[in-house]
Amino acid sequence: MIYRYYYKKCPDERMRTIRRLIESGRIRISDIVTIRGTFSDQKWYRLTIRTTTEQLQFTGLSWFYFGTGSLGMQQVLRWLLVPSAYQKAVLNVEHQGDTYQPNCFVICFEK
Repeated sequence: MIYRYYYKKCPDERMRTIRRLIESGRIRISDIVTIRGTFSDQKWYRLTIRTTTEQLQFTGLSWFYFGTGSLGMQQVLRWLLVPSAYQKAVLNVEHQGDTYQPNCFVICFEK
């Protein structure tokens, strides 16, 4: 398993990086095993996309409050063809804890 970490400071850079990885074929929708959003006090929040061959981790895409991070997450989930019911469940702020203790999520794809 290959692990790749992407740390981009600007939301636009994050989105361009993810879009580039999808368009270049580095992230193939058919190879995705899980999409996971995790939170910890040490690492704050992370989006992890795990495929059959590698794990890609991104910072700065949130799912637990309104703003550019959540809009970016919504766009990424659309690009990855995640069904809209899952998108709404992940991004629904009512299901989340407060800003300092958001819930984590996992979306598993059957293979």
